[in-house]
Amino acid sequence: MKVVILTQYFYPEVGAAQNRLMALARAFKSRDHDITVLTSLPNYPTGEIFREYSHCYKAREEIDGIPILRSWLYVHKSRATIPTVLSYLTFAATCLDIGRREIKKADLVLWEFPPIFLGYTAMKLAHIWKAKIVTNIADVWTRMIGEHKIFVPKAILRQFEKYESKLYRKSLMITGQTEGILREIKKNAPWSEPILWPNGADPDHFCPRKPSQELTERYNPENRFVIGYAGLHGRNHNLRLILDTADVLRDENSLLFLFFGDGFEKESLKAYAKKLKLTNVQFHDPVPYPDLPEILSLFDTGIVIHRNLPGLKSARSAKLFELMAMGIPILHCAESEGAEIIRRAGAGEIVADDDPRKVAETILRMKDSGYLSKSGKNGRSFVKDNFDRKRISAEIVRKIEEAVRA
Repeated sequence: MKVVILTQYFYPEVGAAQNRLMALARAFKSRDHDITVLTSLPNYPTGEIFREYSHCYKAREEIDGIPILRSWLYVHKSRATIPTVLSYLTFAATCLDIGRREIKKADLVLWEFPPIFLGYTAMKLAHIWKAKIVTNIADVWTRMIGEHKIFVPKAILRQFEKYESKLYRKSLMITGQTEGILREIKKNAPWSEPILWPNGADPDHFCPRKPSQELTERYNPENRFVIGYAGLHGRNHNLRLILDTADVLRDENSLLFLFFGDGFEKESLKAYAKKLKLTNVQFHDPVPYPDLPEILSLFDTGIVIHRNLPGLKSARSAKLFELMAMGIPILHCAESEGAEIIRRAGAGEIVADDDPRKVAETILRMKDSGYLSKSGKNGRSFVKDNFDRKRISAEIVRKIEEAVRA
């Protein structure tokens, strides 16, 4: 079967969608399918096209034997609505142009939603190739617009909802990353039978290890207890709460807060830490995905955090599974599906309130070595049994094969 994965976000960018779709592409290839990825010039989350891809309209490469076809898009560093929509629209247009010219045929188009505008491209290319469509819902876009208070006239929002319904009806299969997303899909498309495609981790790549001496000397020369965060510094990640917690714990000289990553909020977070004169906080650049386990090995406790928004109650952060696979206890701030996984696994602590004093008390309680060892082992065992990304990807490919045959 000739399969095209259509997505705005892909490796070498770092993120949940990028890692999940790369694992799926490998799973298709391992089952002898002809797989091509149609994606953008990498730019996330910096808002700048990576240097080796700059000045290109299109780029073709191969990763792990998988052909990658990339197209230009407008990129920006703004949080404003118009530049974001322009980025989505330009990619939807350029990948349609390049896809129809460079890919002669396909049997299946699997596309990642959001952004919603990419749905038009998926349907158009599927029509040209006489291919079936699989739609993956990583977030319920119309709900997200409301929760972020993005101004969209109600008439336009209704059109988006109708268009979502049309995309669902055109799809051979609909998948989603969380139970909450599946419930939203069923609510908007009662006739559908969406399939759970959860995030996970590769326990062979993310496995327990001690940090190297070189890493320890670079990031933690005083060998303090590290509370670490590695990921996007975005508007949904309530990282100011962690800085307020560091402020509460400023006199605990044995503690160090390490932040790795990038995003629209990073500079404001650094400015806030400077305003509070925090000496127990360090910000560092993101690291490539293959090197991430080495960085995570520095953490005694790993932070998973998001804002307390209704739509994020269904969140299951991908970093949750990577930390658990590494045997690192989790400090999960906010209630969500991810928090419930921590409870089931016995892999850490949950702080439901945006209260830095409660978070600080929890961190001090988690420092106990017996607690750390037990929680870490519980988390790794739970991921190996339930959220092994290779097994999840193989199962999704198998279900797609069954649907195509049917």
